[in-house]
Amino acid sequence: MATFYSVIQFVPDPVADERMNAGVVVFGNGRILARFVENWGRLQRFSNQDVSFLKQFARDFRERIQDSGKGSQITEATFRDMAATWRNAIQFTAPRGSLLTLEELLEDADERFLANDRAPGSRPYTRHYMKKLAYDAARLAFVQRGGERARKFVKRNFAITGALTEHPFSLAIANGKPLVAAEVFSFVASSERSQEKDVMATAFAFEDIQRRYGGLDLAALVLTGEGVSPIFEDAKTVFHSLGVRIVPKDQVDEWADEVAEKVLKPA
Repeated sequence: MATFYSVIQFVPDPVADERMNAGVVVFGNGRILARFVENWGRLQRFSNQDVSFLKQFARDFRERIQDSGKGSQITEATFRDMAATWRNAIQFTAPRGSLLTLEELLEDADERFLANDRAPGSRPYTRHYMKKLAYDAARLAFVQRGGERARKFVKRNFAITGALTEHPFSLAIANGKPLVAAEVFSFVASSERSQEKDVMATAFAFEDIQRRYGGLDLAALVLTGEGVSPIFEDAKTVFHSLGVRIVPKDQVDEWADEVAEKVLKPA
């Protein structure tokens, strides 16, 4: 049975459209679960305003998704309506599908969208985490658009031979020949020296395979922290010069959808 998730976002100024994640909602098969941030101070500093109404919304939302038998209970249908129509300080991202169980999806969404709410030592900022996230997102996007047969396009730990040598990529889309090459980076949990070496090595790999094939879609899937990383800023300059798309953790699903749509589009 398919499950779905949506991110609850705080938008202090809808005109400026700056937002911060405040919670996640998962639903499917007649059930709804939700989880909210614990560190409300981050949202208060972000907006420079009182966020007590957000805390009250979180309490009310939790109560209304319980099986209390009350007429005001939030159902899947009413939540989808909320996600489609709310446009003020509290907004929801469009629900997206998943192959996980509801409980697994709640934990996954928590790790992906609320990680900055945790103590630094507990954040899942590792390349392994990001590789799994990207592979699962790509596989789901292709299966949803092309059925089980489309799963074969998604390659994990895939080697692509460039003009000079062979290069392993964490994720690739291929159908006889490579169509998309993506590499994963974490600018949080490793040393700056290690980050810099990864960036330069992958930049060479991107350039080499592009020299052989040309027209490949290239992507850097990145995990970043709250502060400004000088290595990440340098990486953006290098990757942009090579035509590499930089995809933050929160945008991996959208990127996977776009790739699947492009690759599977009828000729």
